[in-house]
Amino acid sequence: MFRKLRMITLVCAILLVTSNVLVMAQDEPVTLTWWVENTAQDELDHLQATLVEPFEEAHPNINLEITGQESMQDVLRTAILGGAAPDVLLTFGPSWNAEYIAGGFMEPLDSYAEQYGWEDELQPWAYATGTVDGTLYSVPLNYESIVMFYNQALFEEHGWEVPTNRAELEAVASAAVEAGIHPFSYGNRDAIWANGHLISAYLNNYVEQADLRAALTGEKQWTDQVFVDAFTLFNDDIAEKQWWAGGLENYYQFEGADYWTELVNGEAAMIIVGTWGFNNVLEYFVDSPDAWNWAPIPNMNESPRPSVYPLAIGSTLAINAASEHKDEAAVVLDYLISNPEVVLSISSGFNFSEWLVPLHFTREDFPEGIDPRVQDFHSQFAQATSEGNYGYANWTFWPGPANTHLRVEIESVWEELTPLEEYLAAHQAVWDELFASGNTIPVP
Repeated sequence: MFRKLRMITLVCAILLVTSNVLVMAQDEPVTLTWWVENTAQDELDHLQATLVEPFEEAHPNINLEITGQESMQDVLRTAILGGAAPDVLLTFGPSWNAEYIAGGFMEPLDSYAEQYGWEDELQPWAYATGTVDGTLYSVPLNYESIVMFYNQALFEEHGWEVPTNRAELEAVASAAVEAGIHPFSYGNRDAIWANGHLISAYLNNYVEQADLRAALTGEKQWTDQVFVDAFTLFNDDIAEKQWWAGGLENYYQFEGADYWTELVNGEAAMIIVGTWGFNNVLEYFVDSPDAWNWAPIPNMNESPRPSVYPLAIGSTLAINAASEHKDEAAVVLDYLISNPEVVLSISSGFNFSEWLVPLHFTREDFPEGIDPRVQDFHSQFAQATSEGNYGYANWTFWPGPANTHLRVEIESVWEELTPLEEYLAAHQAVWDELFASGNTIPVP
């Protein structure tokens, strides 16, 4: 009898200890890791104050560790392949994700999207870019486009009108050259991605939207005449007319500080770049804040049509398929997608050019104090895209192999090592393989 009582007492004690351990384990906060490309301490401090601290206050059971990484995409790829990647994966957009998805490194997000209602919260075109073969693998962290920044003081000094079409652009470029000024500045020393930015600008503002979409979906060939004409125009402007930085020799040597300094000093009239440039232009024109402005990229062909805003996702978020805390990682993603005021608070530290999740913002949502030129962009982008005046940026709608070929191999055309027709045929061959394997990106 006493032996039974002792046994019952012992079992109850074990159960009590076990339950206490389980409760303590449940109460123990989960730590989530997330690497970002921001490495400047002021930017990391801003993320800590506007994202990490409010998130942890709202979710005391989750600790969020955000770490800045130099050369993040290279570091991330090595970590993913080595099984040491963070819980939350940040990449440079949908075109980077195909390899990770094919390797099973990104967790499917459909169940989380349905649970939290992400499809309703995000812009439809942006949500769609995260799907592959009908499965959602990533969500957009920020939306972008490509625009033209210009030195407004320089334009006023010379009496130039901001170009809206090809003829006006040629007039301004010719006048700039005569005045000893580079029509454009830019360069690819710090990032060969620059080549793709300019190609996207020309393709989207020369080729009709339906034709470009047809090439991206396999209904047209990149060797078709309309693409030959677009690339011929671009190659002539950059290689023959030497509109960018005074020629390819400078273009290959210029990096960010060089081309923004040229614009500030009036040594160049314009820069065509992604909308992350709003952060740069505000920084470089800090001593003459009224001396710059922006405009849509001029229409590059003869047809009368409005300028086009290429759609782009600058960064995406995904969940590491090897993470032990997938549900908690989904909570982090949902925190951004379901809290527009938090997104705007974070993005304000980057002049609303980064960390701006493509939610259904209106002009009135942006806080007081925003630079009106930045606000104008977001307002005009929303209006133009709602009316169908949009295009497709290479870093979002060209899958990885096609994007790499587009921006890397074009230099052999500039250097007259490869005929344009051969380059376009090779580009089509890359796309043929992508279509055959199903590794393409949905195109709105």
